[in-house]
Amino acid sequence: MAYSIIMNGSRIIESMKEAVAISKGELSAGTYLIHIPEKVDVKAIRQQMGLSQSSFANRFGLSLYTLRNWEQGKRQPDPAARAYLKVIEKALDVVSKVLAG
Repeated sequence: MAYSIIMNGSRIIESMKEAVAISKGELSAGTYLIHIPEKVDVKAIRQQMGLSQSSFANRFGLSLYTLRNWEQGKRQPDPAARAYLKVIEKALDVVSKVLAG
């Protein structure tokens, strides 16, 4: 719990630094520092959506084999996959619209 509070506090401080830099004209408002999480609970994201592994993989263009390896802890998603999974978790409607064409 304490680690989580420290990490959230660090993110808030970093966000405030970005806001100050934008207000001073040192950083474009369209430029963001990206924070890709070190770990993503793929199984929890999938279960929260109520999808089977197969349905989740098909819906989001993932390999079922890869998804199973992530969930079983045999492999970890690379940074791009972790970012994609967080977007799925936080903005499912946007991902669905984009993938629908």
